[in-house]
Amino acid sequence: MAGDELKVVRGFSSKASPLPQDLLKADTREVPAGLLATGTYPSADKTIALNRYCSPEFAQLEKEKLWKKVWQFACREEDIPNVGDRIPYTVGDLSFMIVRSGPSSFRAFYNTCLHRGTRLCDGMSSGESVRCPFHAWEWNLDGSLKNIPSRWDFPKVDSEKYRLPDVKCETWGGFIFVNPDPDAAPLSKALGVLPEHFASFNPAERFTAFHIRKKVRANWKITMEAFLESYHVVETHTESLGFTGDASTQYDVWDDGASHISRLITPSAIPSPHLGDHASVADAVNQAFQAFALAMPGVPVPQYDPASRLNGRAQVAEWRRQMMGAGLGRDFSNVSDATMIDSIQYYMFPNFCPWFGEGLPLVYQFLPHGDNPNESIMSVRLTVPVPGGGAPRPPSAPIREIDFDERFDAVPEIGLLAIIFDQDMGNLPRVQAGLRGAEPGHAFATLGRYQEQRIRHFHDVLDRTLEA
Repeated sequence: MAGDELKVVRGFSSKASPLPQDLLKADTREVPAGLLATGTYPSADKTIALNRYCSPEFAQLEKEKLWKKVWQFACREEDIPNVGDRIPYTVGDLSFMIVRSGPSSFRAFYNTCLHRGTRLCDGMSSGESVRCPFHAWEWNLDGSLKNIPSRWDFPKVDSEKYRLPDVKCETWGGFIFVNPDPDAAPLSKALGVLPEHFASFNPAERFTAFHIRKKVRANWKITMEAFLESYHVVETHTESLGFTGDASTQYDVWDDGASHISRLITPSAIPSPHLGDHASVADAVNQAFQAFALAMPGVPVPQYDPASRLNGRAQVAEWRRQMMGAGLGRDFSNVSDATMIDSIQYYMFPNFCPWFGEGLPLVYQFLPHGDNPNESIMSVRLTVPVPGGGAPRPPSAPIREIDFDERFDAVPEIGLLAIIFDQDMGNLPRVQAGLRGAEPGHAFATLGRYQEQRIRHFHDVLDRTLEA
């Protein structure tokens, strides 16, 4: 098996489209060690039955063996900036309430009133206590019972036994995670290489500039898998081929049995290898300038300078350092070219995708929607460095909800991303419908050995988790 895996072709390049590790060697700045690291986990061949994407029984199994047992990203610290702030985290028909219980402490509780089951938190709210909107049963921020109206009528209610049931809650990099399993190992075990690889990026010193939650007519796994590979770019995002090294994307997997992390690095400002050896590097650079400029209306857009001492990628990176530095009052002079312009997406099992760098600083989260296996929710955040010069931390953007039949272009302020996401959303209901009607003898997925290895790895870990 090991010898066979060594034969896997690890990316496709052209004279105009080098592989990421070759581009990193030409970077004009010191490259973070994490970007130079390569995955150590071989992705085994795997048959993935399509019924796991639409079976209510499989969704129920996931609820019991996955969502009740693993560390999962719930929100960011800046979402609940003040003591007493709280926000719900809902996964399928499970719901938890995340509370800032102190200036730098957080608690998570089952989001259910112990009186008659009312959901306690339906959206961002705040208060010195948690009060049920139905009959005013009330708890302190540490979960202890504070008050019951007509307390005399509940002689069997023991205050200690009526604390709000809590779940494990820990933080990393400004992200808040929960785990309903009381016997779960610490979050640090599940994070794996993330703290080391993100050390230079410092996600805790960022804030949420926009936050969108989109309902999708597809299983949460189908939705997530569409964003774990660049293989689909050649057909779905054809307008990106001129400045995106889609087929030269590097994929890596790290798995030590406790943590399950993977990554892709898609280079920018180079043409797709699909365009051949003679594709225009100058056009790739100019298109990259245009794409990044969409987020900065009114800013003059430079052109590729063939006389510059800098190569095309470095020209784009240097322009971005100057623009972001001026806009945020921060120093980006030592930040690598790759960190400034490439699309670098990490993944932590089961559904958390934090992006590294300023090229595409997003955070993805994928969740089942209710108990319908054919529906899901995709959460997308854009994070931005907290401004320098002593400026206050900007507030976290409010959540913008997009319904099933609404498009991302209903949020025009996200620019080019709206077009890209709508292209992806056009695929997903078709995939869900197609897999439900697959011919029984071929009701399984056929995955590429390299470009779709992160999907193979996900299902490998999912199977191990459900069988435990």
